[in-house]
Amino acid sequence: MTGVSREFWRGRRVLVTGGGGFLGAWLARLLVDPGAEVANFDLAPGVCLAVHGLADRVAFLRGSVMDQDAIEQALRAHRADVCFHLAGQSMIEGAAAGPIAALDVNVRGTWLVLEACRRVGTLRAIVCASSNHTYGPQQASPFTEDQPMNQLDVYGASKACADILARAFAKNFDMPVVAARNVNSFGPGDPHTTHVVTGSILALLRGEAPVIRSDGSPIKAYLHARDTMSAYARLAEHASQAGVRGEAFNVTPAEPIRVDALVRLVIKVAGKTGVEPVIARTDLSQKGFFEHLSDAKMRRVLGWTPSFSLEEGLADTYRWYAEHGTGWTRHHA
Repeated sequence: MTGVSREFWRGRRVLVTGGGGFLGAWLARLLVDPGAEVANFDLAPGVCLAVHGLADRVAFLRGSVMDQDAIEQALRAHRADVCFHLAGQSMIEGAAAGPIAALDVNVRGTWLVLEACRRVGTLRAIVCASSNHTYGPQQASPFTEDQPMNQLDVYGASKACADILARAFAKNFDMPVVAARNVNSFGPGDPHTTHVVTGSILALLRGEAPVIRSDGSPIKAYLHARDTMSAYARLAEHASQAGVRGEAFNVTPAEPIRVDALVRLVIKVAGKTGVEPVIARTDLSQKGFFEHLSDAKMRRVLGWTPSFSLEEGLADTYRWYAEHGTGWTRHHA
């Protein structure tokens, strides 16, 4: 079951760090509808909220997660009782290119947000974005939340630290903090044109064959952004409960898919019969990559499952881009 509790979110005051990004905008869309009062704490408003028609329905509080006083002031000014911490370096390549900055914002930024929440002392739910990428190579699959976080690249290490910090604050200060380890998200309004789903759709709309940079063999899971954020909302709704407080949860569909099969599924939902993806093999860094997260804990503890199948989610996303074209970000800048 997906969706959000309208009763829980009606009148709820929510602060989202990094709330102007792709996932933050989807979260706002889910929460504003039942009556939550959402504020985006970020360096800039971003274009993604406007894409969902939310630019005037979400308050903007300018600030950095590297400034603890600013975070605390924003929490108090908005009288927030729920905080979603989404801000940070979310790109693996970006973290590798700027490791100090990535570690600073993903690790120190997380503890500053958590400390600000601790000082305010009135929040009933804090959900921190962790990552599927923390797992790295594992001996057994599907990966459960009690398996080690083995990924040692800069991004994976930074998110593992943030994940541990979230759970440590919950344990040491009795705070309702939860870490969400979500897989790759796709959906309408994704500004990251290099993402495999978005890039493949845009190529098809230009009349071109999608290009796969790898050899097509990596196996990963993909989730519609609405489902990713409905899981975050579900975690917040139950963050104060035993078995949820201080825990990490995988946010994932039941099964992963090979990248080449994923792109062929995009081609199928687009109705582009006869088109074959170009296997460029220009980036073989993830050749043979395998990642399969278990969805059992979210199903068992919170009764959460995705509302979209992968094919349904891809079809929904393709329809949106077909309607809005390839230059929508420029229209909302």
